[in-house]
Amino acid sequence: MAIVKMNKFTLLSFESEKEKLLSALQKFQGVHFIDLQDDQALGDNEYAKNLFKDNVGEEHAVYQENLAKLRFSLDFIEGFFPEKKSMLSMLDDKKEMSLEELENSIKSNNWNEVYEELKAKERSLNELSNETTKLEGEIAELKGWRNLDIAISDLNKFKYSKAMVGTVSKQYEDIILDDLSTELNYSYVEIIDRDNQDLYLLVITHDSEVSNAEDILKRYGFSAFSSSIDKRPEDYIKSNKEKIEEIQSEKRDIKASVEKFQYERENLISAYEYFGNLVARSEASNNFIKTKKVVTICGWNMAETNDELKKAVQSAIGENYYLEFEEVKEEEAENVPIKLRNNGFASAFEGVIEMYSLPRYSEVDPTPILSVFYFLFFGMMLSDAGYGLIMMAASAFALYKVKDKDKRKSYKMFFLAGISTVIWGAIYGGWFGDLPSYFGIVPPKLLDSTADITTIFGLSLGFGVVHIFIGLGIKAYMLIRAGHMKDAIYDVFTWYITLIGAFLAIAGIGGKLGVIMLVLGLVGLLLTQGRTAPTIGGKIGWGIYGVYGITSYLGDIVSYSRLLALGLATGFIANALNLIINLIPSPFKYVLAPFLFIGLHTFNLLINALGSYVHAARLQYLEFFNKFYEGGGKKFTPYKLSDKYIKITK
Repeated sequence: MAIVKMNKFTLLSFESEKEKLLSALQKFQGVHFIDLQDDQALGDNEYAKNLFKDNVGEEHAVYQENLAKLRFSLDFIEGFFPEKKSMLSMLDDKKEMSLEELENSIKSNNWNEVYEELKAKERSLNELSNETTKLEGEIAELKGWRNLDIAISDLNKFKYSKAMVGTVSKQYEDIILDDLSTELNYSYVEIIDRDNQDLYLLVITHDSEVSNAEDILKRYGFSAFSSSIDKRPEDYIKSNKEKIEEIQSEKRDIKASVEKFQYERENLISAYEYFGNLVARSEASNNFIKTKKVVTICGWNMAETNDELKKAVQSAIGENYYLEFEEVKEEEAENVPIKLRNNGFASAFEGVIEMYSLPRYSEVDPTPILSVFYFLFFGMMLSDAGYGLIMMAASAFALYKVKDKDKRKSYKMFFLAGISTVIWGAIYGGWFGDLPSYFGIVPPKLLDSTADITTIFGLSLGFGVVHIFIGLGIKAYMLIRAGHMKDAIYDVFTWYITLIGAFLAIAGIGGKLGVIMLVLGLVGLLLTQGRTAPTIGGKIGWGIYGVYGITSYLGDIVSYSRLLALGLATGFIANALNLIINLIPSPFKYVLAPFLFIGLHTFNLLINALGSYVHAARLQYLEFFNKFYEGGGKKFTPYKLSDKYIKITK
């Protein structure tokens, strides 16, 4: 129940056999590469001058291009015919396929033909969309002239007159019409249309008055309109709409023709995984350095897999390699990737650790302790046995359906949280709130959430004290393990004396012992918390600040009162919901009550389960971890087979 022990390995192989070696390591799925191309990785090694960086190779661009084509094909099909998924699809496992089957399937896979057909359809749709946009733009442009009963191009054919069409702001309507009628003697003015802003004008005037007419129109910001269409605007608009309808029909036909490609999804997905493996394999070279003939690979592997790694290398390239394992050095600890391994109970809560931050290699894995308290706190905050049974049933069903290890961890955590909720619900006597009382049943209970609030509050704070003290104990263990015994005494045991003394003094237990311990602890903190400061003033200042830290501990302990608050909230809300349902008059109650009961209690379960999930984690992250935990570890992410859509077996 700890952080898995890691080794650093160095592997030398001939460049000519790199591809076979990478394929074998990908199947092995147990090495985490170190980026040797990072200048800091080699340090000042004199031999580094004779080495140069490896690269992905010429094929990489082809693999990436193929992946992009496959991604396009899958997205294109999904855009028109989304894959139908049931409400329980989240419980579906990925399809499994052996690597050999995958590699054989690509030989008869017609994915490229499918891509070309789909790409052609996309081009056709884009062309039709562009044509539609053009036609709609022309319609919008001619909309204000649709009442003009002559083609605009015909207006340019007058022999002794000139026609001017254009727009002017609607606010000038009366003025411009008056000026045109009074200042022009041989003219024709017609308002073709109006909208909220503009006036659409047709002005026909004799050649002798053209200049005067243009001056009048210019005076009011006239904007001329020109068009070469040889039809009436109304006819042209109608023609465009007919073309748009034809285009829409053609687009519908193209979209309908995509339906048959739904059945190509599996082939496309298989090809995607195949090329995904090749991309990952080629990109691995970005971590390596080499000479003209030899490539150098470094990485981390679990110490227990040393022999398996040797066998994997030998099976791929025979004896033409050099492989060396090294134990982790102290200065390398921060860079070692982390893999956690815990028992069946604790492993279910590893996700809670990962959400915060993985421990560093030199730290202690807090999962075993966290799992116990998370289990305890979640149930105490949700605290309704009925809700716990629902959680257990739903999680058990998910565990029955799902085989994926990571998903199973999450479902197992909620199953265990459901068990805790049933236990605490039975302690409080909560079964869907006070539902049994409506049937004349009084369930047994150890604590009454309405009458024993003080007891539950004390129990919550007691759990908090134990939780924090264990956190301090882990800190002491880590300091002692690192050889810092004095720091363990000054920073942990002094706090134990201070806090225990404070509790005894407040509770009035043990006579003067509590006061004596409190005073000794505070004096110890005052004298030791500033020990690293370079000046006497700094030592005193940090010592006083260290004493002031007792308020932080008291605040942390009070934070555990949320165990009481959330537990009461769940129960009281459930009771209120039952009361609301019971107030519905008969006979409607017998029809509506089951639906309301399911809906309202489901809502209460979801809301309070979310609150319990968040606040149980909060107590770990803020009150527990800040006593000893730094985190910042990098997750062990082995070089492995692609599994975005398909779980590929070795």
